[in-house]
Amino acid sequence: MSPRSLGAPDTRPPAVATTDLARVFAGSPALAGVSLRVDAGRTVALLGPNGAGKTTLLRLLATAIRPSYGRASVDGLDLDRDGALVRKRVAYLSHATGLYDDLSARENLRFAAVMLGTPDAAGRVERAIADVGLASRAGDRVRDFSAGMRKRLALARILLGAASLVLLDEPYAALDGEGMSLVDQLLLAWREVGVTVLVASHSTERIEPL
Repeated sequence: MSPRSLGAPDTRPPAVATTDLARVFAGSPALAGVSLRVDAGRTVALLGPNGAGKTTLLRLLATAIRPSYGRASVDGLDLDRDGALVRKRVAYLSHATGLYDDLSARENLRFAAVMLGTPDAAGRVERAIADVGLASRAGDRVRDFSAGMRKRLALARILLGAASLVLLDEPYAALDGEGMSLVDQLLLAWREVGVTVLVASHSTERIEPL
């Protein structure tokens, strides 16, 4: 039993901390002055209508874009000063999956494993493909995949890393019932091992019971 489970104070820095974080595009605020704190190991749903800034916040935390003003940190690392270190700790599932159409599912994950420095890469790739239900399509080119299959493969790519913070932008979109259940299972599994997850989703009825 860990000291934390016995009630010892958690001295880790917050997984996410922002102060007056904002992003302006062409003179219009996409995110206006957000201050929040997310403790390590929490699963947090980001709620709000389209245009509320959920995607912008996730992109900022993933260092895909830079803030116009304000400050933010991940695991105590400043997004501006320590961006390279932050990127090693963050996994980001965006609307654009970033997959290579001319590569097979397996080849996409093998490439990702090299970039991530995944140990036992060959075995991990095969397990990740199986975990998301794509084992029978592992050798097929991604250009022939449906949107839901691409989403599954992008989730498999996250499983190859060792991120302490997972950012999910509408993870249930384009998925059938089985795929949605897969996301539910991943959220629970990440919580069990202490991974922090931020989820931007309209499917609050699925997230709230978790």
